[in-house]
Amino acid sequence: MATFYDQWLAVGAQLQEEFKRSPMVARDRDIPWLRTRQDAKVKLMLSNDLGFPTMGGVVLKGEIPVGWHTGRHSHGEESIHILRGRGFSMIDNMRYDWREGATLQIPYRAEHQHFNTGSEPAQYVSAMCLPLEVFMKLGSLQQIEDCGPNDAGAIAAMPGQVSEYLKDGRRVLIHLDDAPSDPDLSDSGPGSQNQHFFRKYLAVPRNGFKAKSVAITRVFEEPPGYHSGRHRHLEAVLYVLDGEGYSEIEGNKIHWEPGDVLHVPPAMFEHEHYNHSSTSYRLLQIKFGMRAWFTEIWPEGYTSRRTYDESGKPIIAGPIH
Repeated sequence: MATFYDQWLAVGAQLQEEFKRSPMVARDRDIPWLRTRQDAKVKLMLSNDLGFPTMGGVVLKGEIPVGWHTGRHSHGEESIHILRGRGFSMIDNMRYDWREGATLQIPYRAEHQHFNTGSEPAQYVSAMCLPLEVFMKLGSLQQIEDCGPNDAGAIAAMPGQVSEYLKDGRRVLIHLDDAPSDPDLSDSGPGSQNQHFFRKYLAVPRNGFKAKSVAITRVFEEPPGYHSGRHRHLEAVLYVLDGEGYSEIEGNKIHWEPGDVLHVPPAMFEHEHYNHSSTSYRLLQIKFGMRAWFTEIWPEGYTSRRTYDESGKPIIAGPIH
């Protein structure tokens, strides 16, 4: 008779089989828009419920019509990147103005709402850890107000932005134009060195952010005829901002295009990204805190590691030969 311990012994092999069978890209064109109390248009792109073996994170894409606002709600930590449009967000009664390329870090349980004040629909990509919070028995989402048309008088009465920071010193907003591109000391490990042609740093500690469970951290860029470095680590989540290419993950060639989300399972799979097109591509990196936590408690097993070629040289970013 099988016992609970027999089930525990089988878990590792079961997870590895799940990783091999899981999808590795969410196709934007195949995912329908939905209407919820929070968003006039939204699509769930990445989650365990969709077959992706995540470490408790989800990725959403939302659109705010011209002259509309999202609902107002509170939940766990969230990271948001503005794909297009202009507007502002109210976070715990403080205003933060944004435009295309901005990244917002919503603090844990902070009340927040987003307003489109531009002349085109505003789109954003969002990352949260609600499934992980539910597993930990800490999950909570409180809806305070539903989405709908803006009230011009109410918007005119709202305060202007005074800072990109909260009163306690945490940063909430960074614009892509202000994001540094020089190397970050946190990228000094051998698995991260010479990994991309160009990068911008977003919601990372060096910029004043104090994200714990989720953060949109970087934009990576590779020009035509270029490949990234080859390495392995725990879970990777990348949103394709523009351009197209493919990733080689454990021998599988995964093509992607703008709007797609690439998911490398938390299995220390070797992976590398290629640009065979005639234009550059840009990838938005989304990091979930469980990856960093497990890396810290078992660095010899989960630390990011560079892959070496047959001659013993590390495979770093460079031209495709």
